[in-house]
Amino acid sequence: MPTTGAGKAKAAEIKEGGGAVALPRSKTIKIRNQDPNPAGKVEVAPWTGRVQFVNLDKKEYRLRFYRPNTEPLKGIDIVIAAGGRVTVAIKPDDEFNYFVLDPKGPVELGHGGGPIIN
Repeated sequence: MPTTGAGKAKAAEIKEGGGAVALPRSKTIKIRNQDPNPAGKVEVAPWTGRVQFVNLDKKEYRLRFYRPNTEPLKGIDIVIAAGGRVTVAIKPDDEFNYFVLDPKGPVELGHGGGPIIN
């Protein structure tokens, strides 16, 4: 019988001690000098989970979101204003990586992060 997204999340979150760990409802990724922090894996609960990107710099950036095993150019770009915030909602089985890009610079100079998963 198929498992629901919530069931998969609970089953995937078993600690070494044997107890289930509830996934957080939100996480914040802070951007300073174009670098995301944390830059690694960020995991939140499906459906209710939110990932907030907070730009601490005085310049805007583009956030490029793309699925693993796809080319970043096939992703979607969202502008985050100087000092601004962007919130991304997570669905069951969502997973994506991202780049923090200078809107006026070459894409190759983007600073990457992720994956972001439920």
